[in-house]
Formats: sequence, C-alpha cells, structure tokens
Amino acid sequence: MNSVTIGGLNISGNVVLSPMAGVSHITYRGICRELGAAYAPTELVSARSIRYNGLEKSMQYLRIDPEREKITAIQLFGADPEDFTAAIGKIMEDPVLSKVDIIDINMGCPVPKVVKTGAGSALMNEPEAAAAIVRASKKALEGLGKKVPVTVKTRIGYNASDAGRPDFAKAVADAGCDMLCVHGRTRPQMYAGLCDRKAIALMREAVRGYDIPFFANGDVTDGPSAASLMADTGADGVMIGRAARGNPWIFASVTAFLEGRELPAEPSEQERKEMLIRELEGRCRYCDEDIAVREFRSVMPFYVKGIRGAAKLKVRLMSALTCEEIKEILEI
Repeated sequence: MNSVTIGGLNISGNVVLSPMAGVSHITYRGICRELGAAYAPTELVSARSIRYNGLEKSMQYLRIDPEREKITAIQLFGADPEDFTAAIGKIMEDPVLSKVDIIDINMGCPVPKVVKTGAGSALMNEPEAAAAIVRASKKALEGLGKKVPVTVKTRIGYNASDAGRPDFAKAVADAGCDMLCVHGRTRPQMYAGLCDRKAIALMREAVRGYDIPFFANGDVTDGPSAASLMADTGADGVMIGRAARGNPWIFASVTAFLEGRELPAEPSEQERKEMLIRELEGRCRYCDEDIAVREFRSVMPFYVKGIRGAAKLKVRLMSALTCEEIKEILEI
C-alpha cells in the first residue's frame, strides 16, 4: 500500500478526501475512510470564530470521530496568527477534539466572503503572513506538548495570470509546514477550467528539498487521472474533491488502480440509494431531521446521478422533508 509520513505521522494510503463545505460531514468522512480514503479533513472552520465564540458555535463542523476516522484532521482558516494560537488552544482543551491528528490550514478558498477577510487564497498574496500563521500554529501545538502536524492546502495562484507560486510554497515550507497540497486552479477560476499541472509541478519542485509530502488536487475522477496527475506533477498523493460527492466508492477504485490491483465493481443503483440513506441517517444523529434533510439537498443529486429516472428523482428529492419521504421516493 502506498503510504506517506506527515510530520512523523504515518498515513497508510495517499488518496485523501479534499475538505469541502457541505460535503465533509463527520458521517461522510467516516464512510470515505471505510471505503479507502487515507484520511478526510473537516470542512473549513474559522479560527477567529473559535477564538471569540468558543467551540460550541463551530462544533457542527469541528466534530471528529477518532475511532471511525482513524486519522483525523481539522481544517482552519483565518488571517491572524493570534486567532490560530487561540483556536488551537481551545481545540486542545476539548476531550475529543484534542485527539486530532492533523491541523490543516486553508490558504486556497476562493469564496469572496473568505478572501475579503484576508484568509483563504488571499494569503497567496502575502507569503510572509501565511508563513507567520504556520509558525504560530506549530508553536501553539508544541507549547501544549502536542506532536500534531500542521499542513497547508492552497492553489496555484491568486491572480488569473499566476501559473504557480513557488515563492509561496517555499515560504510555508520554511515556516515548518509538514505537508503541502496544491489545487491546480487560480482563485478567479474557482472550480472552472482545467487543472494546470505544470503550475502544480513548479510548486512541487520548489519544496523538493524540504522532505515533506506534496499532494495534488484537481480533476481526479478515477484511477488513471489520479496516476497521471501524480506523474505529471511529482506529487506523493492526491486529494479528491468534487468527484467524491455522493461517490465514496471512488477511494477504493483509485487506490486499487494506483496499487495495481483489480478494480472493485461499480456500485449498483440499489447500493447508491442505500448509501444515500445511510449518510442521511448519520447526519440526523447530529441535528434535527428537518435541518439534516435540508442541508443534504445539495448532496443527494450526486448519489442518483446517472441512474434510471435520475432527473425526476432529483426534483422529488429536493422537495422532500423527512427521511421516510426520501426512502419512499427511492423505493427503499
């Protein structure tokens, strides 16, 4: 099995679920891990919110399940090093959250409401500020006696003209980043257009001498695309984002391909419907059913995509209000 070591932490596997808002729920992360994901970070959580509002307000995003997930990772975003110091301190006071294995810092989110605060991909324009956040996070963990790696997820650039930012990659590596993952699109691209593999490779080469794992992200939809992305960029592993929505089976398939094993069978229509219900019922354990169903509406269409009558199913699912109603629609 392909494996990587992140800051002394051995990870069995090199195919990871990319953190995604609305998708990386604790239930789904556990499912992905079960089906072959090496690990699965939480969706991004505001370090400033944790600092000033405590953990409770963000707990729905922060929750981890060390027993099921095995390797856990909390992703934070922000622009002030002091926010990270405070947030990490509060996380480490919690009996469950303190068991987290990795702190991942989002330096690539292109969403305007994040960027305008100086966080996410805005940090690509401020390499020293980004480095200060990494240093502060590592210092906070070390001060608490925690040997928890600090990783960074970013993009190939802030501006449309950017074609890789080796200066940024070197800055966070110099600051002690334990792993770097680069999404092959610029901030203005959001998620459109093709992943720029040459730009990713440029950033990979910039940190070659630091002896830290490097992951690539973008346009991985199956085993061959994962293998070619790694070959073209020199990456040690891949993160899979949009192709994993409603498709946790992709991790078993990609991993098998990379290891030269026979690919598992594609899930049947019934298996996909049953997994949809399994995730929904898992979500219902953490909040009221009506809230869980509403939040899950953005995910359900991916589970039924391509199956017979999918278009009509999607319309009906979007108006469903309860788990039982969804089961009736899916005829489960």
